[in-house]
Amino acid sequence: MKNKDNFKKAMDNIHASDDLKNRTFQKIKDKPKNNVIYMKVLSACAVFAIIFGIGTYYNGNPNIIGGLANNKSKTVEDLDLPRFENIDELKKVLAKSSSGYGYNRGLVYEDAMFESVDSSVNSGGFNQSFKVTDNAGAASSNSNYSTTNVQVEGVDEADIVKTDGEYIYLVKSNTIYIVKASDLKIENKLILDEDDDDFMPEEIFVNKDKLVVLGTNYIYDEDEYDEDDDYNYSYYRYNNSKTVTEAVVVDISNKNKPKEERRVSLDGEYVNARMIGDNVYFISNKYIYYYKDSDDDDILPVYKDSVNSKDIVTIPAEDIIYFGGTRNYTYMLVGGFNVNDEKEASVETIFGASDTVYANSENLYIVQEKYTASGNTKSVIYKFGLNDSKITLKAKGSVKGYLNNQFSMDEYEGNLRVATTSNVTGVSKNQVYVLDENLEKIGALRNMAIDEEIYSVRFIGKIGYVVTYKQIDPLFVIDLSDPTNPEIKGELKIPGYSSYLHPYDETHIIGIGYNTETNKWGGTVNKSMKMSMFDVSDLENPKEIFNIDIGDEYAYSEITSNHKALFYNKDKNLIGFPVTYRTSNYVNSKSGFVIYKIDLNKGFEVFGEITDKTDYNNQPERVIYIGDNLYTIYENEIDSYDLDTLKKKDEVVFNK
Repeated sequence: MKNKDNFKKAMDNIHASDDLKNRTFQKIKDKPKNNVIYMKVLSACAVFAIIFGIGTYYNGNPNIIGGLANNKSKTVEDLDLPRFENIDELKKVLAKSSSGYGYNRGLVYEDAMFESVDSSVNSGGFNQSFKVTDNAGAASSNSNYSTTNVQVEGVDEADIVKTDGEYIYLVKSNTIYIVKASDLKIENKLILDEDDDDFMPEEIFVNKDKLVVLGTNYIYDEDEYDEDDDYNYSYYRYNNSKTVTEAVVVDISNKNKPKEERRVSLDGEYVNARMIGDNVYFISNKYIYYYKDSDDDDILPVYKDSVNSKDIVTIPAEDIIYFGGTRNYTYMLVGGFNVNDEKEASVETIFGASDTVYANSENLYIVQEKYTASGNTKSVIYKFGLNDSKITLKAKGSVKGYLNNQFSMDEYEGNLRVATTSNVTGVSKNQVYVLDENLEKIGALRNMAIDEEIYSVRFIGKIGYVVTYKQIDPLFVIDLSDPTNPEIKGELKIPGYSSYLHPYDETHIIGIGYNTETNKWGGTVNKSMKMSMFDVSDLENPKEIFNIDIGDEYAYSEITSNHKALFYNKDKNLIGFPVTYRTSNYVNSKSGFVIYKIDLNKGFEVFGEITDKTDYNNQPERVIYIGDNLYTIYENEIDSYDLDTLKKKDEVVFNK
């Protein structure tokens, strides 16, 4: 998903949402020197623009395979998985997918009807119970250094920077830097390209003495080309390259001599990843370039695991899961492996693209947006069981509408809660669904905040917090103690909105977002950023007890769209993030990091700002801590500070 996480993470594929467009064009911006990548991404952008411009879709009869639709009480693992019968059937489905508009690059249309669920509200008993975890830049239980801000405790999320308390590991362009934290000395620079490829690392994990690098590899077959013809050379590379997602395991026990141990490759573009214990799970989307006379090898996905073989394994059509009615030009590949053994990677392939990803310690959920013949959106959810790196598809379900991001999903006591926004005939509606372990709907809260859309969600135990927005910011507190009858317990309306919610303690939640104002046309526009503290001790009467404005005119922070950008030190009651302050004339614009002190009696207080005149070639990305030191991470440098005084101590500048 991208050397920047928006990555996020980018890359979460080619469903035509505003978030996708922003991430796609960000990817182009981040990789301007790689013409091959630029051409591919730009082509994909052009395709979905054309498709949405002409508004075409394919309307056909679903072809149910494996009897899944007639066995709703069973999970997929109880049935024979619905897979293609043979390559000819796959080709027929691809031919139908292309009917009327050619390549759709993963845009999915179907004419299925939405199932209805009664949303009666009860007034039964309520029990508020949840566990607050300090995942955002918090220290682990036996150390004193930052970890990535994650959604679920114990489920690590890949990011552009990690630390083990002694070293800082950082992705920059095509290089991973290993920097000793005590003196900011660059111990090593890793470039993981092999012959005839162009590996672009995007995110990393650190597991003791193992570094796991995730990224996209562009592999070229250059047997024939004219070295003296720059145009033909570029054209040849573009048309003779293969896009592969790779997870590379590097032994870093000796920082001066890192050693690549393993390389697991999945066909297609990198989407997302999680690490649970020693097990890594990662996802790719493979776009299918299909035409009438395509060879079998041209349309079948492949993978490779270097621990067992150097050979590329072609996944036969009979191993590809296919649910009738799916019309797509994309495979979703999910791979899992253990970083400390040589057991072959587990790989599952589904006909259909992936978008939003959520995982806990037992299950992985992947969502695919679909567009119906009537122009509505629904989200198809795949549930995978995770067991010692093995991946098993367990269930498939769907809900009306689209998700805002991964925080719109959460599993609790075996049930999945999902918050979505739908738009029918130009009117936005919001809903919260509860699905059982088989992804069957058992409860729903409908028609919440008509003509608004969801901007942030946080599920914590039996409570759900949902922020919607159009002109004001309603914070809804939702009782999910009875999963069959979700109920709004309280509502708070204030100007602006929160785009990220972070738990502070059992009765307080921090919201980070924007102040807004009405423009001369009667619409609303973002103004300065703001951070709010919400008291939710009385669920029927949530309150904003204090807030602070961030920036006088316009301010922007990656935290509003990427939770991994948050710095949080609960022991010292500090919270912070990268920020850019921008004035209307741009003269006094500046970028850097802002850190706040949290005091429930005094409110938010600026603990310190580390900002300077904006350098668009050296943007702020992350801020972390190790012991009593704070480290600010920019595109081209790392600076260290005393955490108590914010006095600068050292710096290291990378090659531009």
